[in-house]
Amino acid sequence: MERLPIKAHQACGPCKKHKRKCDKGLPACGLCARTERTCEYDGTPRPPPSAEEFAALQARMTELEDRLSNTCGSSAFVASPAPTSSSSTTWTDHMRSTTTRFPSALFLDADCYEWAKMKIPRSAATIPMDVLTILNQGNGILEISQFYFNTIHRWMPIISKKRIDLGIPFRDGGPDLAILFLAMKLVTTPPELTGSVYGTIREFFRALEADNVVSLRCLQAMILVALYEYSHSIYPAAWMTVGACSRYADIIRLSPSGQCLSAIGSNTTWTELEERRRIWWAIFILDRVISLGSRRRFSCPEPAEADVLPANDVAWNSGDVSGVLHCAVSIPFSVPQSPFARLCQSAICIGRAMECRRASQQLRTEERTTMVTALTEDLCAFSVVLEENTPSFPDVEEYLSLLAPRCLVWSALFLLLDNYCCPEKLGNEPGYPLSGSAKMPEEQFLQVDATLVVRSISDQAHNAALKIMETLEGCLQAQDQLARVSPFALDALYCAMATFHWVLREAGDEMIKVSLENIMQCLRRLGEGWPLALEYLALEKVYANATADETSIDMSA
Repeated sequence: MERLPIKAHQACGPCKKHKRKCDKGLPACGLCARTERTCEYDGTPRPPPSAEEFAALQARMTELEDRLSNTCGSSAFVASPAPTSSSSTTWTDHMRSTTTRFPSALFLDADCYEWAKMKIPRSAATIPMDVLTILNQGNGILEISQFYFNTIHRWMPIISKKRIDLGIPFRDGGPDLAILFLAMKLVTTPPELTGSVYGTIREFFRALEADNVVSLRCLQAMILVALYEYSHSIYPAAWMTVGACSRYADIIRLSPSGQCLSAIGSNTTWTELEERRRIWWAIFILDRVISLGSRRRFSCPEPAEADVLPANDVAWNSGDVSGVLHCAVSIPFSVPQSPFARLCQSAICIGRAMECRRASQQLRTEERTTMVTALTEDLCAFSVVLEENTPSFPDVEEYLSLLAPRCLVWSALFLLLDNYCCPEKLGNEPGYPLSGSAKMPEEQFLQVDATLVVRSISDQAHNAALKIMETLEGCLQAQDQLARVSPFALDALYCAMATFHWVLREAGDEMIKVSLENIMQCLRRLGEGWPLALEYLALEKVYANATADETSIDMSA
């Protein structure tokens, strides 16, 4: 296939300096791209990635697909009927051969795996025809990339835009790169159109697993699928996929440092190392978020205090290493951080709240109240820092970039303080069971503080809902704007609704009804992009019915 002619009018500076032949490619010449050095053209400012450049990348992907198809011929993977009895021997032989090829010592004896310097073999898996069909719809990869980086990437930056702009993933891309683009399409497609894409990508994952494909791109794709399942309330699949992501990271020994199994490939640039680090943190965030409502145990371990938070988002997106400064997990909340690092810190807060909730069951009353009070102060202080970091509302992009971290801190506070607001002493099990005993003075003081904090963050969540509605107001074709609002904000909005229903039942405050309706209206609008919001609205009806029943009883009395 003929490449699109994207050429500079002169050789780049590095090629001139080293007297090398320059192919004048844009945005970087071939030699600079291969050596991963900065490519600059004298007198020609380096332009931002254009539609033509993305089209060139699309052409490269098409060439890659053609090459795979030509190599594999008629044996390219396609959906096929289940094997009959006559082919059962062939299927068994295939499974035996694939399990033999993969180094089982990686699981059976890690020391042996290292001593023998075993390698994960390169898979012969190919791209299914239905995947190629989906990726070639419309403007194909060009359109997928543009929409993804303009929406999801703004609040979940885990795929290096810079490396894609330079075409680096296309050099050795294959089925794992195809499934990554398919996952990018899945999370950016309107809910009513994702059915076939979701089914296709699940089948593709099963095929790649059967062919022993293990790569970072597959893990990135799995993370995006988990995000899709969570935001569309697909259970238990969402829960299982997040757990699978954590297991997958364990297989390749991925850590917050960005280091992983040598067989996956060595890091050649800081941008690549940072991308790997962000992959681990994305799994950590999803694992904490998806456990909020169920309060079940986590799959991903807590980071150590010396582990590294993600670096500056702008620097990573542009590949600028000149001003990059890494911060440890233990860094105070008052130290400025980029939005994604703030999201990681807020996920850590969820873990701390969950651990405090569980540990408090084994402590004496005084110790328990001291622990809860101290953590409440920390989380409230972090919430204040995020509020101060949030810019004036007219800057919509900056406001939305910190919306998810703020909401997750509120979710952590709801999780921590929920059982301490009631005048009655409650057990720790779901359903608010009464413990049957009286509260100690320390618990009564905590009850007052907890009630004030929960009411305050509910009001803040209500204000956030109003501002979200302002950003969406007047947008008739608002799919891109909806996708810029992180679904991680939904739990806090739901908890605020539950709190308002409680206050309404207890005090009958009519102003609360206005706040409730505002949040419900916000969730209805967000439900156009994130069906999880509609599920929360369905659960809200349980609280609404309870409120209506108690109101009718009061009126009859």
